[in-house]
Amino acid sequence: MPNWKSFILICALLVLSACNLSRTPPTEEPIPTDGASSGDGKPEVTISSPQSGDEVVVGTDVFVSATATDSVGITRVQLIANNQIVKTVSSESVAGDRNMNVLLDFRPASPGEVKLEVIAYRGGVASDPATVTIIVRQSQAQVTATIVPQTNVPIIDPNDPTCRALTNVGLNVRTGPGTHYPRITTLPVGRQVPIIGRVGDNTWWLVRISSTTSGWVVQRNPLNPNEEFISIFGNCSAIPIVSPPPSPTTTPPTPTHTPTRTPTQIPPPTNTPQPADLIVLDIDGPTAPQLPGGGSVSATYFVTITNNGQANTGSFTNTIQVLPDGPVEELGVVGNLEGGQSIVLTYELTFDAVGAYTIRVVADSNNDVPELSEINNIGMQDVGVVPAP
Repeated sequence: MPNWKSFILICALLVLSACNLSRTPPTEEPIPTDGASSGDGKPEVTISSPQSGDEVVVGTDVFVSATATDSVGITRVQLIANNQIVKTVSSESVAGDRNMNVLLDFRPASPGEVKLEVIAYRGGVASDPATVTIIVRQSQAQVTATIVPQTNVPIIDPNDPTCRALTNVGLNVRTGPGTHYPRITTLPVGRQVPIIGRVGDNTWWLVRISSTTSGWVVQRNPLNPNEEFISIFGNCSAIPIVSPPPSPTTTPPTPTHTPTRTPTQIPPPTNTPQPADLIVLDIDGPTAPQLPGGGSVSATYFVTITNNGQANTGSFTNTIQVLPDGPVEELGVVGNLEGGQSIVLTYELTFDAVGAYTIRVVADSNNDVPELSEINNIGMQDVGVVPAP
């Protein structure tokens, strides 16, 4: 007589074996989400300036300097103030940048504490936010903290009417208003350059890089107009529309015969050249010199003055001063600057105490030059003298 219990047990084992043979083995690889590739973590971001507890005044520009990194590429970075997005910048590269330095500007409108957060993105993958909290005061007299000023950030004078571009990210400068034009150079993040021309829809701006070089920069990401490459400051209403150069990709047709051309007389221009316009383009030098105990420290500064107008300047004087209470000293006399030209003046300053100072340079200090604007001749640079280690 068959052993039915043994028979049933054998059938059950066969069924279980069949089930095990048909099952897909489990994988230990996680399934990517939000476009992240397998094994890629979140982007990382750090804020180098300002510091938590820094105090600012209502209506002044706060510049948040941050660095984002990612193994694949950072595509955009956002600044959030008290849970409101106030600035979004993006990479010029569609694939993003593995290391992306950004400068995000924010102008507080009311006093109180402001929580600033910076978030970096790789496509749809967000980093953990980097956070600082600053204190906004109603007036300068209410600022109580003694803080060494921010270094390596631009100084924006809200009363300066000069039209300027400030780079929020490292940005290519091109020979014409389009990505198909060749690249001239790349401006680093935080660079200020005067604007001298534009296209009709203000998407591209012609900027002066040096006394001999100009080029075009794009203001916004063409794929997302909310993501900016540059910030515009000053009065740009008088900036002229400039016709772009011929496209480098256009190949003229080969003529089948030699055309007969009638000479065309071009009438002389009737526009009166604009007056000269002197601006302090840059003050370059140590921003955190180290003071030895019981001594003093000297530092050399290079002041770039540019004639942003068209007419020659003739001779003019310039001065330099260390605020809050340094004397006004002569920086040098310039014999003449033609339109678009620049000159670099060198000056050595000596500091004998630790603290926060501001270098103030005035171009054409005696008002000898008839200018397009007389209120944009001042340049400022903050310096924090620190004890030597």
